[in-house]
Amino acid sequence: MSVRTARIRVAVALALAVLTSCTPAAREDRWAGVHECTPAFLRGVAAFDPSIATAPRGRVALSWVTRDTAGADAWVSVSADSGATFGTPQRIDLHRGSVASFPESRPVVAFGPSGLLVVAWAGAREGAVSADDIVTRTSEDGGVAFGPEVVVNDDRGLPGPAYHGFVSLDVTSHGRVIATWLDGRGAVLPTGGGEPPIAEVRCASSDDGGARWSPSVRVAASACPCCRPALRAGAGLVAVAYRGVRDSLRDPRMAISRDGGATFAVDTLVSNDGWSTPGCPVAGPALTLAREGGWVAWSTGARGREGVHAVSWEAAGGATGPALALDDTLRDAAHPMLAGMGQVTLAGVIARAGPERHALALRLLSAERASSPWLLLGADARSAAIAVQDPVNALAAWIEQSDAGPRLRLVRLTRR
Repeated sequence: MSVRTARIRVAVALALAVLTSCTPAAREDRWAGVHECTPAFLRGVAAFDPSIATAPRGRVALSWVTRDTAGADAWVSVSADSGATFGTPQRIDLHRGSVASFPESRPVVAFGPSGLLVVAWAGAREGAVSADDIVTRTSEDGGVAFGPEVVVNDDRGLPGPAYHGFVSLDVTSHGRVIATWLDGRGAVLPTGGGEPPIAEVRCASSDDGGARWSPSVRVAASACPCCRPALRAGAGLVAVAYRGVRDSLRDPRMAISRDGGATFAVDTLVSNDGWSTPGCPVAGPALTLAREGGWVAWSTGARGREGVHAVSWEAAGGATGPALALDDTLRDAAHPMLAGMGQVTLAGVIARAGPERHALALRLLSAERASSPWLLLGADARSAAIAVQDPVNALAAWIEQSDAGPRLRLVRLTRR
């Protein structure tokens, strides 16, 4: 065995030790305890594209995707004890192999009040070529049983191909379900094929738990066609962060609605990075909302500003103050994640943690912009998701690459 191979194996073993111990030894720079809670039924399963949602009284919904010769399927399992145990997994798509999924455009889950649980994904339109729809299924009993599939986008009957994907989902405290996605109904495909140069961001809402959806409204007319928008909804206030397109510029923007997503009167530039790139970066922004503002994070390849940045925002005026270099001590960070955690914000990125390893890196942001040290998870982490249960506890899931194939890992984080 070469010295280089031995070092890699030692690094992997140490990383796995952090995750497989329910009572890891304390370290001065580790701001949270890490507790493995990967469901036993996922051991040995080739899983992809995780999503997590949490709700009061310890409710957790975990979704993931499997693939076989028939295509891709979306699965959901629910916990009532903060992830200590999970119920039997349920396949959500009724037409086997019909889910269109990859890390940037994965199925998503969201809890609402009174046992409401909604799952949304991009599903292949039966009998059509180059057409996917935004599809939802809803449970009114916390995930025990789900209703029929419902198509959200309102152009399904129109002729011609139309792609809909990159869905984000949220539910207000009053039970209004809001979805936003990238919409290709008006896009012009380039000669010779390939993705369209721009997409619309569209939004729709449901006041009956997802059984019926409102006609969609256009949030933005010129968005990056493969960077998922981020959505957060409060009492009347709906915020959507997306990557705008102007010629070859791919800078972050934010649209704000004060009427529950019926109209978006404000659309503002978050950061004038001036990132010019001919291709799609496949990296959307992340967003939090608390009352009248929050944080927004994005990645950029602009010269001299490469990496992931975050800035606070207010509904009255968009971004406030200078941007924070979120990945200050990391290499090749991308794919930001944010979740409000009481008075602080949990922030995550996927970053390089060695010559042949990526990690899910997590840290805390305070209202005063101070940050905790980075907490690195995963022997070779790729696609990831985070969710907060309360001001002390959060969950993180990621897909870990190994010689045996991809597998899903889930941990609970407890602040010290």
